[in-house]
Amino acid sequence: MIGIIVIVVVFAGLMYFQASNNSSVIIIRLVTTNPPVEGGIILWQNEKRNWDPDTIILSVGVPITIIVVNNDDIESHGLSIPELGIETTRIKPFEQATLEFTPSKVGTFKFIDHGSEETYTFTDYRGVEVHQVVTHSVEVGTIEVKP
Repeated sequence: MIGIIVIVVVFAGLMYFQASNNSSVIIIRLVTTNPPVEGGIILWQNEKRNWDPDTIILSVGVPITIIVVNNDDIESHGLSIPELGIETTRIKPFEQATLEFTPSKVGTFKFIDHGSEETYTFTDYRGVEVHQVVTHSVEVGTIEVKP
């Protein structure tokens, strides 16, 4: 009986190992970079957001899991690959979403943050009211799907 249990456990482990080797996991982070300080003040309009990595190479027919992490400390973001019909929900700050798919066509596709333009109004540490416009459409990356 113990021999049968050992065989089942070993077989299940081999199947899991084989399945995990047939797909890849890629982690993409939306990174917010604070701009250089000018005159002792961080100018929010110079804040930069980008995907890291911003280029991903996949193979057609090979399953992929993409974990999208939002490293922005204030805003929600999402990842969309419009030409492939793939999209996450909005991801809250410091949270993540998972995309699982198998690329079915060869090509170069853009991935973007699918959020609309947002305006934030806040009072900064100087007591000055600031209106910050965030344009998510500039947060762009590329997926290359090869044969």
